[in-house]
Amino acid sequence: MIKYITSLIGVFLFVSSYAQYDISVKVDGLSCNDVLLLANHFGDKQYLRDTSECENGTFHFRGDTKLESGVYLVVLPKKNYFEILVSSDENQMKYSFTTDTTLKPGVMKVIGSKENDLFYEFNRFAIGKSLQASELSKKMTAEEDEKKKEDLKTELAGIGKSVSAKRNEIAEAHRDMFIGKLYTAMRDMKPIDAPEGIDAEEKQKFQYLWMREHYWDNVDLGEDGLVRSPVFHGKLTDYFKSYMPPLADTAIMMGDNLINKIEAAGSQEQYKYAVHFLLGYFEEAKYMCFDKAVWHMAKNYYCAGKAFWSDSAYIAKMCTESAKMEPTLCDKVAPDMNMPDSNFKERIRMSEIDKPVTVLVFWDINCGHCKKEMPIISRMYDSMTNEHFEIYAVYTQGDWAGWKKRLAKDKFNFINVANAFGEDKFRDKYNIRSTPQVLILDKDKNIRFKKIGAKDIAKTVLYLLEEQGIVEPEEKEEEEKKE
Repeated sequence: MIKYITSLIGVFLFVSSYAQYDISVKVDGLSCNDVLLLANHFGDKQYLRDTSECENGTFHFRGDTKLESGVYLVVLPKKNYFEILVSSDENQMKYSFTTDTTLKPGVMKVIGSKENDLFYEFNRFAIGKSLQASELSKKMTAEEDEKKKEDLKTELAGIGKSVSAKRNEIAEAHRDMFIGKLYTAMRDMKPIDAPEGIDAEEKQKFQYLWMREHYWDNVDLGEDGLVRSPVFHGKLTDYFKSYMPPLADTAIMMGDNLINKIEAAGSQEQYKYAVHFLLGYFEEAKYMCFDKAVWHMAKNYYCAGKAFWSDSAYIAKMCTESAKMEPTLCDKVAPDMNMPDSNFKERIRMSEIDKPVTVLVFWDINCGHCKKEMPIISRMYDSMTNEHFEIYAVYTQGDWAGWKKRLAKDKFNFINVANAFGEDKFRDKYNIRSTPQVLILDKDKNIRFKKIGAKDIAKTVLYLLEEQGIVEPEEKEEEEKKE
């Protein structure tokens, strides 16, 4: 497929297990002084696979080992390219392509590959419809009559439907070929009608849950070749972006369910790609407590010996990091701490704080961000009715005189402790690498929220108090106004 229509068409493939390959390319306008490259899609990237030889004006890509399934790109000297399908369904991997430097589908001639014949049949059809759509768009822009503009809009929508219908026709007629699996995977699932007798919100929830469960119904999860096309990566991205709520437990459930389906279908390539993708996707998610999802992927796949493609050093490092994360994952009981107060006389054990909500703050007197956040936390504490919550603030460094001076100056009225005698391994327990760090615990000292900014502490505390029935919604609103 040609570069300038890739987004419209988007197609790819897989290869037979033992075949050698011999792909010949004739490009009018190029000579043996030029060099062509063969690359393949892999997820959202492309990788170089071979460099051409040239004989009598014809370029050849040859090899004694198989090409893996996927969509391949033949790249010309000016970096424009056309795509070809390499399919394990074909008896041999000996293909011939003739085109010119315009790379228009109408010019392309294919010999020896039914998959690519169908591929370019569709491309020619889609390009023709694209030209029609372009003309209609120009007419719509120029048209002032609203009725005529609506008619043109309807006609334009019909063109898009005809392209989808053509692709679906090829998919249905060639279901066992790679192109059929590819085009089927490109179909968007449509939700079924919700049951009668439920309100609009329930209908929306029903269709959301149905789509989340059936999103992958059109995708052959046993076909390795889909990984070597943009389709599988695109589906993964869309699925988790569209249907994953900002809840780590739900994200974990969705990821595990998909991986289990892939394992059952038998595609090693999809399995590897999905596990790797999900680890990265969860790491980059900006949602609260999503380190729990990262930890889950590390522990249950990489550290469980299921990431067979990763080297041992990488896995060892990941397992070390995940072990550090585990004690302070959301929903875990917060590790206890027992440290002296600012007079170094009384020890205060965190677990003995008898309040429905406990806020843990790890801070440093010389930390720039702490200098901004701690006064906000102090004002919040003093302004709110704090009989139902307490702050346990841990000084993380060793400048005891400077710490005491700061407490005297800023008059922090909450619990202030420090590891003055080095007996409490709080850094290891809480994986403290930067400050400030804030964790909010419920009455059972379970970690419910973490990495909260100072301005969000009050509403988070009130949320937990309301959840426990300690404050009513009206009281919560009044407290929020105070803060």
